[in-house]
Amino acid sequence: MTKFHGVTSLGLAAVATVIAAIAIFQTSWVFGIVYLVICAAAPGAILYAYCAKCPCKEHCAHVFPGKAAMAFDRKPGPYTTTEMAVLVLALLLLIGLPQFWLWRYTGWFIAFWALSGIALVQVRAVVCRTCDNVYCPLRTSS
Repeated sequence: MTKFHGVTSLGLAAVATVIAAIAIFQTSWVFGIVYLVICAAAPGAILYAYCAKCPCKEHCAHVFPGKAAMAFDRKPGPYTTTEMAVLVLALLLLIGLPQFWLWRYTGWFIAFWALSGIALVQVRAVVCRTCDNVYCPLRTSS
């Protein structure tokens, strides 16, 4: 059941990202293309800076990021300030940047946050509970 939530949370986040791109493209093709470039680059940055150092990548509940992260062949260990900054910046660009355009389209804004919220609840309530990444800054003590 954990892998179900891991995969569906990624799917919901992907649909939310598509919604964000649609909202941006409705106003500006230039910013829409910039956002698509960010959407292409940010997951790679997250995979390298965060997922590739996770000791659980072989049995990651998100499945696909774990398999992709194994290609980087990085050793598990504590995250550096730079790696955490890359993670936060990538997430801020993916989630924060489109807010200006989403706000203009109430339906898209609500859909984006409903999907993102469900994905976040799935990750925190199910995926994180079974993850053994002792280096994760969001890890709760058991």
